[in-house]
Amino acid sequence: MTTPNDGTPTYAPGWYPDTNAPGTERWYDGTAWTEHSRPLAPAAATVPAYAAAAPVAAAAEPVVKKPWFKRKAIIIPVGIVAGLIVISGIGNALGGNKGDDIDTAAAPAAEQSADPVVEEEVVEEEPEPVMVKVPGDLVGMTAAEAEDALSAVGLEADYDGDSDWEVLSAEPGKGEVEEGSTVALTLDEPPALTLAQENAVGAAIDYVTVLPFSKSKLIEQLHSEYGSGYELADAKFAVQYLEDNDLVDWKAEAVEAAEAYLDTMSFSRSSLYDQLTSEYGSGFTDKQAKHALKAVGY
Repeated sequence: MTTPNDGTPTYAPGWYPDTNAPGTERWYDGTAWTEHSRPLAPAAATVPAYAAAAPVAAAAEPVVKKPWFKRKAIIIPVGIVAGLIVISGIGNALGGNKGDDIDTAAAPAAEQSADPVVEEEVVEEEPEPVMVKVPGDLVGMTAAEAEDALSAVGLEADYDGDSDWEVLSAEPGKGEVEEGSTVALTLDEPPALTLAQENAVGAAIDYVTVLPFSKSKLIEQLHSEYGSGYELADAKFAVQYLEDNDLVDWKAEAVEAAEAYLDTMSFSRSSLYDQLTSEYGSGFTDKQAKHALKAVGY
């Protein structure tokens, strides 16, 4: 092998193994490879030492232009393999990055799962209930009065019936209970009126609305054949009904009678007293008559 001035190695003319076509030899004319080739001779199986570099020179500096199918036989597969390597590299890069992202994103979740934060439950203490005393005088009141008394201390009333019915009992009736509790009231339901009683009550109300009457004179007016003519029991029931339901005030009736007498004629204190208390006069009691005298100035 010689080296020209340009530094390119050259070889002696001869047959050399063709690295592009294994099993064949190609003729090298001393300056370039020719198109002449032949099968590799059995005796030439042993490659001389100086020919070891020949394939490198042949690959580095091919001169003879091969047919396209020979030239591309190696280039095309190599290109395909190179393309696959590039695509595989890109895919691995993308896949690797994605895997890194997944691993990175999963890391905090794994940490959270491995070490959960336990929140302490805060238990709020309930305030002590406010206790109030149940009024002890509910029995005898009307339902409306009892309800007002309970409401004043922060309690509720529960009852069935009319608000003007009388309270017979209360549960609880005494002691202390929690504020806002309900007290059950049992009421005294008045008996249903008969037709005679109902009419007698109506007549009694009409009488005391127009004229002043004492209790005795009102019963007499309701029962008398010269008055309304009701049975004595119905007349007494009507007057009692007015008293029980605060529909009449006998002292006020006595004052009204005394004023009516004085508007008619002049009376001394004693004569006016006699007129107010006499069974032939108004029939008021002693206390009612004296209350009337004081009210008119005697």
